[in-house]
Amino acid sequence: MIFGRVATLKPMLEYLAIPAWKTPPVSLDAWVDQLSRESAGVDVQRESSTVAWIEVESLGLRGYALIENGHPSAINFELLDPDPEPARLVLEAAAEALGWEIHADDDDDDDEDDDD
Repeated sequence: MIFGRVATLKPMLEYLAIPAWKTPPVSLDAWVDQLSRESAGVDVQRESSTVAWIEVESLGLRGYALIENGHPSAINFELLDPDPEPARLVLEAAAEALGWEIHADDDDDDDEDDDD
């Protein structure tokens, strides 16, 4: 319970974006451009030359981008909105346009038992 109320928060969803096989490198600006086509207010915060955050506050979407040789090599996206569907659709459209793949983070994968 939070402040005397029963908490009904949905868990955050995570998606890993990676380039598809033989996709040429794309810039972080290309990601911003693609996300901007589908939504307004894309913000980028660069932590260093190898890390940046991409955020679309209106969708509750943010991505932690790992940058190698000046280009994102992977982006871990977090969908924070109680209704993540609009953010997921924007993310999938941007990734497809850039030739990237989106993989949902499945918590069950972390808990696999080794039966061998």
